[in-house]
Amino acid sequence: MNEQSYLIQETVNSILREISGFDPTSPILLKDNTLAKKLDVSRTTIRTALLELEIKGIVNIDGSKKTVIRAPNETDFFDISNSVASKEEVIEKYFLNILNQGKLLPGDKFSELELAKSSGCNTITVREFLIKFSRFGLIEKKPRAKWKMVEFNEHFVLELVEFRRILEMNAITKLLATPKSNDVWQALSDLLDQHVEVLADIENRHGEIVVLDQKFHQIVQGASNNRFYLQFLDVVLLICRYHYQWDKTDEVVRDKKTLEEHIAILTNLLTNNTSGVIAAMEAHLNSAETTLLRSVKSLA
Repeated sequence: MNEQSYLIQETVNSILREISGFDPTSPILLKDNTLAKKLDVSRTTIRTALLELEIKGIVNIDGSKKTVIRAPNETDFFDISNSVASKEEVIEKYFLNILNQGKLLPGDKFSELELAKSSGCNTITVREFLIKFSRFGLIEKKPRAKWKMVEFNEHFVLELVEFRRILEMNAITKLLATPKSNDVWQALSDLLDQHVEVLADIENRHGEIVVLDQKFHQIVQGASNNRFYLQFLDVVLLICRYHYQWDKTDEVVRDKKTLEEHIAILTNLLTNNTSGVIAAMEAHLNSAETTLLRSVKSLA
């Protein structure tokens, strides 16, 4: 594995243990949601781990269908006995995972002790992480080592979208100025093909939008070559996804629209259509604003 994180390696090992009793006469179908719940990780983590198992020839992935095709052996497992997974990394990944899985709702309260026990970290590490994370405005401190998920309002949404607009438009400007010999253009072309494939089978594959969305913004924002932009955009997108999940109305329709907007942005980028890509990105950001405002109303 090409320097995959400790969490991915650990997840791969866990899946291998789950399928250790594989019998060729009884095919095993793997489901992202089922594995994510059982292993207490995000679906994104599960998908990344399954891709690694596909490379190893253990799992066959055909769209949304994942089938075990051979039993694992000892050499398939990662040796993570000497891996360095700092407690800071562990609590950060654990906390972001439970947010993405919808285990903490706006308005929910939780304690440092509860989070420490469930994550396997000590309370000092948990407290330091939460204090650092609180600057993003998603959680707030309460008395006696308690915390609360922020119930954001319309003003919060407008501030968030305004900041995101600055980050995204800056990235588009930098990307348009990137030489055509740069590898990013091939990556964008490949990403466009992936979007088109998923859109063609949106009813069955709309769940893949989360991974495609992450890849899209990572590649586009990577053009900024600014570590602070990348860090803050990650948090902005997390907040967006965190609040999108409370309003499941027309989820497939919304995912379809996101794919179409991404395709418009990618197409205009690849044809170097400056006005077209700016207009497409504006439309994408306006859709995000509308969805977030609708989430605020549904929560209210």
